Amino acid sequence: MITQIYQASLLALVVAVKLFNQILFTMTELEKLYQNMADTLEQGVTDLEKFEAGNMSAGTRVRKNMQTIKDLAQKVRVTVQEQKNAVAA
Repeated sequence: MITQIYQASLLALVVAVKLFNQILFTMTELEKLYQNMADTLEQGVTDLEKFEAGNMSAGTRVRKNMQTIKDLAQKVRVTVQEQKNAVAA
């Protein structure tokens, strides 16, 4: 019984991973950058809450997370500008 549940769970996981990979491969590079930026921002909420509760180490992680978001945002800006310029040329 447990083995059947394990196998069914494993099968469901494999199907989910395949669907996720399909979604990733259909996203453009710009969409991937934007999604990565959104995911990074969402992941930092826990550290922000910890920092506000007085955990100073979490503040370092928040700052690092924000730097990553800044870098991703710059890549999005550059990519958009390049595509815009390519259409204009």
